[in-house]
Amino acid sequence: MKHKFEGQTCIYCGKAPSESKDHIVGRNFFLVERRGDLPQVPACKRCNNRKSGFENYLMIVLAFGAKHQDALANLQKLVAHRLENKANAKLLRKLERGFARSGGKTIPFEHAPLDGLFAMVAQVLAWQHFGVRLEDGYSAIAGTFRDDGQAFVDQLISRGNIVTDDLGEGTFSYEGAQSKEDPHHTVWKFRIYGGVDFGVADVLEPFSLTVAVTDRSTKIQNLRYTSFSHDRNAPKVGRNDPCPCGSGKKHKKCCGSVAKTEARERAHALVAARGVVPSTYQPHGDPRIRPTQFVEMVRPAQ
Repeated sequence: MKHKFEGQTCIYCGKAPSESKDHIVGRNFFLVERRGDLPQVPACKRCNNRKSGFENYLMIVLAFGAKHQDALANLQKLVAHRLENKANAKLLRKLERGFARSGGKTIPFEHAPLDGLFAMVAQVLAWQHFGVRLEDGYSAIAGTFRDDGQAFVDQLISRGNIVTDDLGEGTFSYEGAQSKEDPHHTVWKFRIYGGVDFGVADVLEPFSLTVAVTDRSTKIQNLRYTSFSHDRNAPKVGRNDPCPCGSGKKHKKCCGSVAKTEARERAHALVAARGVVPSTYQPHGDPRIRPTQFVEMVRPAQ
């Protein structure tokens, strides 16, 4: 069956022909009455399935930390039905165990789907607002940071051509900018469900700042490696192992080289000396979110 993007190339991989039209953010994040006029983009089947995998997990788990006006309705009308699905039985048990272990304070959360989804969304927004498709040599990355990094991100956005939008009455909103020097370099700040809080309940600093960047792959690889090296749960990398930045080179020939290690240490020292907000260089917050109405949700699902 033909669709409006017939003959175009997938916005995500930039190589395969478009086989379907994909919403910028999955329709099932939104209540039925909030789904009108959601932007669509060309996507191949492989990329569409990958994005759907991220979304299917996040649609359930993020809803427990929602703060927007539809938070309770979303839990009752959408999430309860999904938790009743046998395909989500394993996830439900995991959420219940984590909730019980925390003493009713948090539920477990995997940040990889969130990072993966918003890196893909950044590619979509760069195309939708600025007409930019990421060419070879460019890619995207996303992550969640402490809220005290807000001023630093806002400063980056203020330097470019700014765009904003709010979809579904606070269900998903964003602000972003395109660099005036390189059209492929964009910065995006996201807020889903009114701003979900990540982090440990006993830690004072809130984590809810979700940011994505599109840029040259060499820069993205450096950001990806920095995030990996700060992750306490990341496996150790041997000198001859593939580099975690995704370059395809051996670690000793890439980010693990003496020159790059020394350069990275100098950069971190410079950042500390200038007082730049350090949160953008910190590891992810403990990947757990504060639940709302979790006990009430588990009961009808059961």
